Amino acid sequence: MIGQPFQALNSFCLIVLNFIFKEMKKTESWVLLFAFFFLPYITHAQYFVVGQDPASIKWRQIQSDNFQIIYPSDYEVQAQRVALIFEKVYRYPGVSLSHQPKKISVILHTKSSQSNGFVAWSPSRVELFPTPGQEIYAQDWIEQLAIHELRHHVQIDKIESELPVIFRILLGEQAASLVIGAYLPFWFLEGDAVVTETAFSNSGRGRLPSFSMELKAQVDQKGIFSFDKAYLGSYKDHIPDYYQLGYQIVSNIRNKSGGDVWGKVLHHIARNPLGLNSLSRGLKLATGKNQDQHYLEIMQNLKSSNPFNFNQQGDTSGIERNAVKTSKVYTSYRYPYFTDDSSLVALKTSIDKIPRIVLIDKYSNEKKLILPGEIKEESLSFADGKVIWIETKPDLRWRHKERSLVRLMDIHHGNLWEKTFEDKLFAPVMSPDGKMIAAVRFDDENLSSIILISVINGKIIKEIKEFDHNIFFTPSWSADQSCLYAIELNKSGKSIVRINLSDGSIGKITQPISGDIRKPVQRGNYLYYSSDMGGKSEGYAFDLTTLKNFRIVTANYGIKDLQSSVDGNRLVFGDYSSNGFKIAVREISGLKWEEKSPAHWFQDTLSNNLTEQEKGIIDFSNLDTTRFASKKYGKIKNLFNIHSWAPLYIDPDQSVVNAGFSIVSQNKLSTAMTQFGYDYSTVNHAGKWIGKFEYAGWYPVLNFYGDYGKEKLSYYQINRHYNSRNQLISQDTVSIPYTQTVMNLKIDISLPFDFSHGNMYRLIQPEFQAGYSYKWQESTTPSAIFSGSYIPFTYRIYAHNLRHQSVRDIQPKWGQVINLQYRHTPVGNRQLGTIASMEGTFYLPGILETQGIRFYAGYQKKTSDNGYFNDLIEYPRGYANTENNSLLTLKSDYVLPLFSPDWHIWHFYYLKRITMRLHYDLARMISPLHPSGSISSKMSSTGAELLSDCNFLRFIAPVKVGVRESYLIESKIYLSEFIFSINLKGL
Repeated sequence: MIGQPFQALNSFCLIVLNFIFKEMKKTESWVLLFAFFFLPYITHAQYFVVGQDPASIKWRQIQSDNFQIIYPSDYEVQAQRVALIFEKVYRYPGVSLSHQPKKISVILHTKSSQSNGFVAWSPSRVELFPTPGQEIYAQDWIEQLAIHELRHHVQIDKIESELPVIFRILLGEQAASLVIGAYLPFWFLEGDAVVTETAFSNSGRGRLPSFSMELKAQVDQKGIFSFDKAYLGSYKDHIPDYYQLGYQIVSNIRNKSGGDVWGKVLHHIARNPLGLNSLSRGLKLATGKNQDQHYLEIMQNLKSSNPFNFNQQGDTSGIERNAVKTSKVYTSYRYPYFTDDSSLVALKTSIDKIPRIVLIDKYSNEKKLILPGEIKEESLSFADGKVIWIETKPDLRWRHKERSLVRLMDIHHGNLWEKTFEDKLFAPVMSPDGKMIAAVRFDDENLSSIILISVINGKIIKEIKEFDHNIFFTPSWSADQSCLYAIELNKSGKSIVRINLSDGSIGKITQPISGDIRKPVQRGNYLYYSSDMGGKSEGYAFDLTTLKNFRIVTANYGIKDLQSSVDGNRLVFGDYSSNGFKIAVREISGLKWEEKSPAHWFQDTLSNNLTEQEKGIIDFSNLDTTRFASKKYGKIKNLFNIHSWAPLYIDPDQSVVNAGFSIVSQNKLSTAMTQFGYDYSTVNHAGKWIGKFEYAGWYPVLNFYGDYGKEKLSYYQINRHYNSRNQLISQDTVSIPYTQTVMNLKIDISLPFDFSHGNMYRLIQPEFQAGYSYKWQESTTPSAIFSGSYIPFTYRIYAHNLRHQSVRDIQPKWGQVINLQYRHTPVGNRQLGTIASMEGTFYLPGILETQGIRFYAGYQKKTSDNGYFNDLIEYPRGYANTENNSLLTLKSDYVLPLFSPDWHIWHFYYLKRITMRLHYDLARMISPLHPSGSISSKMSSTGAELLSDCNFLRFIAPVKVGVRESYLIESKIYLSEFIFSINLKGL
């Protein structure tokens, strides 16, 4: 994966910039003018931070020829292996792009249970989460990460090295970020990396039928979507992710035009950094067709052809397709289990509802059992009347240290048992007698084992370890509870193993294959499981007596989650269609058993062609035995890492760009962010030195701010004109400019406590801020203007409790947000009074599913009427801030979607949804009446917002554009406002 926020913002800014430039056909001065305007948004992406590791970690580093590996000290053995694998892979991913990248840092987050990796630029680094997940393909997880992420490193480094040198001189590393964000969309970046992992391994995602299943089903059953819809998404239909789309485009263009075609495209982009659509233009030059022409041709071929063995139905007799009711929207059922002869339990997900565990009776009626939290993959199972699953439990403070929350629910009585484990646990399954839980565990070195947990006291009573970096997947109990059956991944691939619980011995049932194989379940003499050895995911039975293997279940596009009833008479599984997995049930007695040998595993022609274009599949069996020298990685010594700069002063927090300069630093552990620069106003001819520093490596987050320089201000003077009889004949007000030298210092200390649980995001954040300001008199400063110091203190408590949202939700269905603040100046040369505020926001469900209600209440009280403290609460819509002593505001909204057209204009504009927000706001304000007294007033407004969720120029971050019409009731005025926002969190 590539770091998304930096890529996204840069994309929007530079594409818009160049579009305006091309359309206006002006000189380069226009380019610079608009560049200055959009640079605040561009550089907002200078800090790409996904969280921090615990402060207690002692870090070490390995310096190999091409990598700096940074890792916790207790990961020494595995870090040596990571270094060896990365050095092994290094010489491969750059060949087809004709580029060998520079040395880069690799940071290992070993305390996290995430299974992920990404490459980020500005600053450049690779960040890995080395705990394997339960859905990885049949290759070692670190090997997968090395191939995929190093291809991203090559992509970015090639752009940076081939850019005109002036860009690197002026902007540092963010020059490459800017160009990549503008011209390399996620479908290319991730599709190209998936192509690479496929070409260099026997089991990359491109070789897995399940990876192409969703896109094939979509084009068959719903047709070929426009490119905008296929890439940018929809609120109407399920859209396969851009990994799948990108793989199809990148691999098929390579297959037709040669393995070096994308190297030529990247070279064109790097050498033309101010083009309007350099990727499509580069494709046109290299292949004769642009991006849209390639997309349409590839999708038409996918629709008419049969990659893998999709649509070769085979025997489908006896399938009951009405186990669940038909839904008009995308709805998918995963992990179905028989609860008795007539009922099923499953995890239900849909485009318009958050995930829920449901009980389904024989008439397809559903009962919601619980709305769980973030369920880990391959997690849910059922036995002894209880459904069990594991959720990710965030640490109170550290983003890169999740825990495992095991939850067990009695489906008949609703009793819920749960226990939090510090261990990284996956794939829990309860014993038939309901007394023990078996689960896959990874220790701090990410070595795999299976543990047995007592349901009575939650203690671990036994552990069976894997060796030589082998990994366990999805265990299941034998009927007599004497052993477990599981999938094992070793150097040769995935196989089914039997684990003897009495002595811990592990015996192979099937030979390893490079394809996918999932969830073995023993019933009598047979093991039932699913595998893609025949070209799509199908159901198989392995005879434990004769050792023969049979294909017994097939479907159009593939199945998942094959399970058997306790008596072994029926099978249940998820049958995929373009509208999601639907639960299908089959009687064992009606199956056609077709003997199939794993030795005849299906081979994908396209994947093999990609391998032939490269240096061949990487052989990891003969890794070098070299042991690299390691040493301490000092946190203080490496606190600063300057990566980018600009010949302008840029404040991404305030969206400000001025003359001056900026220097930006982010350390490799993402705990320290620094900005320093000089801000010069060409209007006021005054400048300030400004520095910012944030440190998030301790439990409290510390923010420091300082500035020093001159401010150009003005005051108003009334000039009165008299005649010879001393009679006033006229007067006017003039603005008198003056200068002050100002110094401002500020420290902010906050404690972000994450109490999230289940389906609710919960945060409590106390915060303290202390400031110091000093103002000096200049020769032009009036004597009445204050000089000296004032020291404001601010105390704040922020908290939210918000329910997870579905794809279609406009706002949370349930939730509360509380914000309490108090500000005063207890010390210093000047007292500015006090201000206290209370705010609350409350979310409720609307009348229909995707509608919602929002209430806001805010109250503030000031003890001074001098206006030094800005208001802390909201005003009714349509009203501007006004000097006041107290303010009470009540606001209400009703939000509803109107329609989702999925409509586009060329490649400039894509409209996904139109929504409406109705509002009524009311406020009571007490304002000072000079020279003494006060006056009470009422402010109220009502109106509506019409908003469009859209995308411009195929930039993937969602944009809201619309208008707000408000009627100010007391003044009887109609007010129109334009609304525009970019949601980077929506990526």
